[in-house]
Amino acid sequence: MKNLLKQLMPSNRQHSEYNAQKNYHMASLISLAIAIEGFILSIVSLIDSNFVIVLTTLAYALLMLATFIYTKLTKKLTFFYISASIMVICLTVWFLYSGGTEGFGIIWIAVIPLFTLYLIPYKCFLCINFVVLVLLMAGLWSPLGDTELVYAFNNAFKTRFPLLYLFEFIFSIFLKHRIFMTENELLEQKDILASENKMAALIQKSFFQQEMSSFKGWDIACSLIPLAGISGDLYDLYPKHVSLEKTDKKKTTKKKSEANEKEEIKGLGIFDSSGHGITTGIITMLAKNIFKQEFYESENKSIVDLVENINVRFNVEKGEVDTYMTGILLRMKEVDSKGNGHIEFVNAGHQSPIIYRKQNESFELINNSTLSVGAIGLSSIEPYYDSIELTMSKGDELILYTDGVINCCAPGGRRLGQQGFINILAANINKPADEQLNDVISGIASFKGMEPSKDDMTIMVLRYQS
Repeated sequence: MKNLLKQLMPSNRQHSEYNAQKNYHMASLISLAIAIEGFILSIVSLIDSNFVIVLTTLAYALLMLATFIYTKLTKKLTFFYISASIMVICLTVWFLYSGGTEGFGIIWIAVIPLFTLYLIPYKCFLCINFVVLVLLMAGLWSPLGDTELVYAFNNAFKTRFPLLYLFEFIFSIFLKHRIFMTENELLEQKDILASENKMAALIQKSFFQQEMSSFKGWDIACSLIPLAGISGDLYDLYPKHVSLEKTDKKKTTKKKSEANEKEEIKGLGIFDSSGHGITTGIITMLAKNIFKQEFYESENKSIVDLVENINVRFNVEKGEVDTYMTGILLRMKEVDSKGNGHIEFVNAGHQSPIIYRKQNESFELINNSTLSVGAIGLSSIEPYYDSIELTMSKGDELILYTDGVINCCAPGGRRLGQQGFINILAANINKPADEQLNDVISGIASFKGMEPSKDDMTIMVLRYQS
């Protein structure tokens, strides 16, 4: 199961690689734009019979085109850094040789530091601009400026141009340093928040930890896959023997024969809290406690009254926290004379369960009652809950899930949807519940690929065994 969960929750390295792909688009776009500009300028210069300009512009156009192709194929920015550095230095040398207008020099001052400021790493940024500054000083302030290798700029331009570039370079270093420091501060805050989230996730996982066992008449498998450690989803099982005051000592002193006996399950629930983060994690732990207490204390009440009591208590105990939960609370009923199982549940604004009928091998959505309105914890809406009863024959399955399952997307944005989820279920039917759930998770992982999840995912498979 752990390996399957890793398929749906890629490692940090995989996530960083996936998210870093977005940075390649900017480098690729700039490379392509410069290449196109170079080819257009080559054509214009060819019309003017300026063959030196044709060769120069064609050279850097081909360089940037190669950079674009390499970046797109490898998803690496190393070649972009190298080619951009070569282009900047070569154009500086060409500017000193060919001259141009002083207006072009002013544009050059603004473009190089700012161009390298946001696109080039810090050390590379310093090296490139330092080399450009040295070339300008050597070409305009040294005796080299009086030779044929350097264009005959006027004296005022020779004096001012390197100074202006130097001031621009110093200012860019200050900006780059502030950006660097801000990024480090953000990374530190991110690490602190990640550490707190990890600790909160461990506490929540420990609180939610539940021993799965075989139940009389039922084969049940459950899986909760959090989006980012802390989960807003919640599921719980309510065996008959569990009391509100757990006694671990009694568990350790059970006889082996008694431990091997199958438990009787009285009910279960699946819930999805609005929002994400530490606050949502705390709310789910509060909700778990409320649901469990109310379930066992309301055994003689109708399931509708039970959910109404849960809603009232949840609204009171969550206080001013603006959150709510959708969910399904299910209660097992007596087996009839034909051996069929009967269940009753309330759907409080949750996703429609899916039922599989073994006899005709069909899947069907169990739509909510038209009388049922509202979720749990919505103080702005007066809820009205209604119950739904189902008869389960041997081999029938009930699949409960949260919206994160059907809302997951494949690369390109195609949504799985309920029908896609049913197709995955149909491909993995007639297996033990644990094996079936593992294969369903693998199917979802294959559908998603490297596309990151956008919500927690929880699935519960309930097969009636008679």
